[in-house]
Amino acid sequence: MARANRAFAVLLALAFASSAILLALLLTLVPRVEQLLTQGAADTTDLVAALILVLAICGISLGLAALFRQLLATAVLIRSLVARKVSVPSAVLSAAVGLDLDGRIDVVADDRPFSFCYWFVRPRVCLSTALVRRLDHDELRAVLLHERYHLRHRDPLRLVVARYFAAGLYVVPVVDELLGFYMLQKEIAADEEAVRVDGVASLASALYKLLPDADDVSLGLLVPVSSLSVTEARIDRLVAGRQIGLALSPVSVALSGGALLGAAVLIAIQGGASVAFEALPRLYAVPGLLLGPASLLFAAAIDGGLHQLRPLSQRLLARP
Repeated sequence: MARANRAFAVLLALAFASSAILLALLLTLVPRVEQLLTQGAADTTDLVAALILVLAICGISLGLAALFRQLLATAVLIRSLVARKVSVPSAVLSAAVGLDLDGRIDVVADDRPFSFCYWFVRPRVCLSTALVRRLDHDELRAVLLHERYHLRHRDPLRLVVARYFAAGLYVVPVVDELLGFYMLQKEIAADEEAVRVDGVASLASALYKLLPDADDVSLGLLVPVSSLSVTEARIDRLVAGRQIGLALSPVSVALSGGALLGAAVLIAIQGGASVAFEALPRLYAVPGLLLGPASLLFAAAIDGGLHQLRPLSQRLLARP
């Protein structure tokens, strides 16, 4: 749990720092863009400012639109599942004894074996009838213990906050990688909670029974945290006890650092440091930012924009 909490804290710290830098940049660019629209371009930096602002608006709009579209789809899906609620079977009630989940478990009629935790203020646990039929008493209890961890820590709310920052900070791809690491750590922490209470055998047996259908249970859920995402990393942690380290892509680190550096330099120039830059040789003076930090900012913006468009293109290609 400590590793998951640290991952979330690091993600939020980086997100807030990046947001502050990028927001300051946008605020300094707006007057120059207004000048460009009313008086035309005075020099190269006006064009740089306009291009950065356009890329920022397009990227943030794409990211947030994708996030809210997923949120809406998730809400619709949960509504459709909850509409198929059935009475909680006695097997589930028996497995939940002593777990303090009274009145917070929903069982829905579905042929796919799945479970997840959902909603924000007062989270609930959802199980499918297929999952209930497939697992025995101890395995059901292990799944409920896993989901209870997510419920107690309000992980659906934490996850949507983290996804919000990852979508908005598309020019800082390290945030998205930290999100993936955080989600994995939360699943591992929930596994460890189940193991701590009831031992490893029940959870391992449940995962083994559900593994054949893990790839087929594609609910498309954004906010709920599923217990069925059986990954090699989770299995390694469960069976061999291996710690999962954070491995950031060098490209993401370079793009993120370059974007923030470029933003900081542009803020300094717009904030009154342009006289110092004008004293430099022409290549390194204000127009030379096109060849320096601003080029890294452009690269990060373009990479982030393509990343936001990739899911849409995949859906279009998948259509018959």
